Amino acid sequence: MRQREGMFQQKTEPMPTSWINISLGFFFVVALIGTSLRLAAFVPLPLEYAHLVHAHSHVAFQGWIYTLMMLLLVRLYLSPEQIRRGRYPLQFQLTAVVLCGVLVAFSLQGYGLYSILFSTLFQLLNYWFIFSFFKHTKTGGSPNPQTLSLLFIKTGLWAGLLSTLLPFGIGILSAKGLAETEIYHSFVYTFLHLQYNGWFLFVALGLFYKFLEINAIPYSRQYGRTFFWLFALALLPAIGLSLLGMSFWSFIFLPAMLAAVLQGLGLLFFLLSLSRKLLRVIGQKGGWFQLYLLIFLLSFLLKVVLQSFSVLPFFREYVFSNKLLILAYLHLSFIGFLSFLLLALLVDFKWLPLNRLSKAGSVLLPAGFVGSELLLLLGGTGLHYNHLALAGWSAAMALGILLLLLGGLFEKRIGFRGMEL
Repeated sequence: MRQREGMFQQKTEPMPTSWINISLGFFFVVALIGTSLRLAAFVPLPLEYAHLVHAHSHVAFQGWIYTLMMLLLVRLYLSPEQIRRGRYPLQFQLTAVVLCGVLVAFSLQGYGLYSILFSTLFQLLNYWFIFSFFKHTKTGGSPNPQTLSLLFIKTGLWAGLLSTLLPFGIGILSAKGLAETEIYHSFVYTFLHLQYNGWFLFVALGLFYKFLEINAIPYSRQYGRTFFWLFALALLPAIGLSLLGMSFWSFIFLPAMLAAVLQGLGLLFFLLSLSRKLLRVIGQKGGWFQLYLLIFLLSFLLKVVLQSFSVLPFFREYVFSNKLLILAYLHLSFIGFLSFLLLALLVDFKWLPLNRLSKAGSVLLPAGFVGSELLLLLGGTGLHYNHLALAGWSAAMALGILLLLLGGLFEKRIGFRGMEL
């Protein structure tokens, strides 16, 4: 434990943990826009609905998930000297400013000159960060060995680089008035796949294994690497799983089937890689951490199973034309899998203080997530749906995130394991 605390305490100055409030601020904005979109059926919106949808998705990816992953990767894998030499604080600050421009531009004009300009600036900063991180985590140049966690993370970053090619095509197609065509939706779904199932999924899994390494929780390296390779091999053919609702589905069915099999096997090896000590360690931690991590693990299992089931004819015909079920799956990936893992890590590393405000937020956010997912599932299957209730669950999530943010702002800022900044 002393070694673990020392490891955290040596990384306190260059990237203050208080910067997580910037990420949480973006998360709140995402939730606020999402609630506004749900309320559009009842009250007029001050901005165009389609523009807010674009702002919602871009800030979710880039503002919340990206910035917090950036902070975690830098603080967990790089030394203070590397952080200063790589100018990572400047990278983060510039990225935050540009993302404010992304938010405003997409909200006001959707895809247009200014939104494409800010998106391009973001991608340039993204390239700077990724290549800097690659440089500073080379074997022999980093205090961290090339562990399984780093293998996942670097693969995710490569997938992120690949995904950056898609938004330019999406913008061009939208500007040409092709936003309702299959080619446009194919670009969007491929981009989402490389983001959700490539960049973010692999980095998130890397952070999960990093959590195991930090807590000295043993896991099977052999099974873990098999899990990695099965998911890595499935990444590109799994694009077909996202496109099975298209008219050309028969041409991509075989690679999609291969991806489903690889992912199913990968999930099995993921479970086999974990040890019983994980349950004991989780049981020794606080209840809020346990709640967040449980939602993450269940969401990951459901996500992989549901994605693999999409090759079945019934699933293919029913799900891909059902907007409520698609939205439920996207929220399962973005909120259940990604967001709750990140929040669990923040709690475990003591970046997110637990006080009355944040504890209230820790009740509302999971409740809003579970409530909205159940309602979307019931609505998608034709059993029951209430749009106003969905707006209410969305508002609960937004309020929960706001309380998490306020809980951090009103708490004396601390670093890893109680070291003041």
